[in-house]
Amino acid sequence: MTMHKLTYVRAVHDIRRGDRTVVENGSPGRVLCSHPSWFETTYTVKFNGVGKNHRGAITLIGLNTDDIQPRRTH
Repeated sequence: MTMHKLTYVRAVHDIRRGDRTVVENGSPGRVLCSHPSWFETTYTVKFNGVGKNHRGAITLIGLNTDDIQPRRTH
């Protein structure tokens, strides 16, 4: 299932860069753009500053459906 631009998503696990957790499991975000390829579609997602990242938003490139899922709207 391909997610479209501006789809609201959540992280399905802690996302780490090196030894740091930059986005915690369940953190809300929004798809900024998708990058389809022959293998899989990856996404650029902007996450709000939640959890350990209190300084502000963070944008991550190269996430896939193992990393993010659409948020429920209820």
